[in-house]
Amino acid sequence: MSFRSTAGETLHRAAVLMRGAGESDNSVDTVKLLVTTIGTLLTAYGIRSKQFSNAQAAYTGMMASKKLYEGQRKHHRSILMAGVSVHHQNRLTTLAYYRIRSALDDNLIRSMLDFCISPFLRVRRTAQSQLETIAKMYRGVWVLCFPMLFEALQPGTDPDVMKGALYVLRYNHVGLTRIAYDWRQLVQLTECLLHANHENKASVQALVAKATEELISNIKEPLSFDLDIRTEGVEAAADNLVQIIRIKPDAEIITGLHNGITERLVQQDSEWDVFIDRVLAIATNPQLNWRYTLSACRFLLAVTRRDRPVDTRLARFFVENVHNLHPRIRDFGIV
Repeated sequence: MSFRSTAGETLHRAAVLMRGAGESDNSVDTVKLLVTTIGTLLTAYGIRSKQFSNAQAAYTGMMASKKLYEGQRKHHRSILMAGVSVHHQNRLTTLAYYRIRSALDDNLIRSMLDFCISPFLRVRRTAQSQLETIAKMYRGVWVLCFPMLFEALQPGTDPDVMKGALYVLRYNHVGLTRIAYDWRQLVQLTECLLHANHENKASVQALVAKATEELISNIKEPLSFDLDIRTEGVEAAADNLVQIIRIKPDAEIITGLHNGITERLVQQDSEWDVFIDRVLAIATNPQLNWRYTLSACRFLLAVTRRDRPVDTRLARFFVENVHNLHPRIRDFGIV
């Protein structure tokens, strides 16, 4: 661990120094080597996934080729040894996931994210590939990612930095898919996408359009139902199961879980109200490009709730758009 800490601190200092490098081919190659080394330090644990896949394939091939002859009771020793090796490697592979982050890990992950939004394409591609693996192995990496990514989408940011942030949000598994199912960052990301008209570069606008489309298609409709009716049969079956099993469920854990679900629904409702107000403020801006007004209409339609009466703010907005001059925006008023 002392060697890992020393190496990690050295790599972190090097990342801070090389963060702005890349003005020549030599410096870009140096940064790519540094990114690969940081990724290796963060992800190396016991065995690589490719080694485990190869061992598993070899074990399967041995089982298929070495058949038991008539009267044979045991497999050949080589098959048993291959099976033991695969099970051991499976244990090492499993332990590599869901690791708890340390302060050094956080610093290295932030450095990796900085390289993911680098203005230089070759550095971005290498870092984004490494971040995808890191995000699968460490718990809560998204907590570190979202603030930096949202800041990279603000007005005045370099177009290449915006492209790097949009690529991470679109293709990393902690990006759009996770945000669409969790209202804690949905408001911020929606505002960033609807305010992206400040950048006129065609490639950036294409990425913004694709990210908006994917986010709208993945948004989970908010529901706040907490049904507790006609559950007598289920509760009776659960009581019978409790009498059979050896380890009894903890009532405090069950109560805490239910309270946590209730708190999450309350937070979801409050975030939904904020979402409606902010998107309406953007959509009613007369100077906004019609494409972004159309995207705002799609966002509002996607979060329309069926577990509540129609919100008066949404009803007023869609009715006012019935006479909109643009036909595609007018369609949302008719819907």
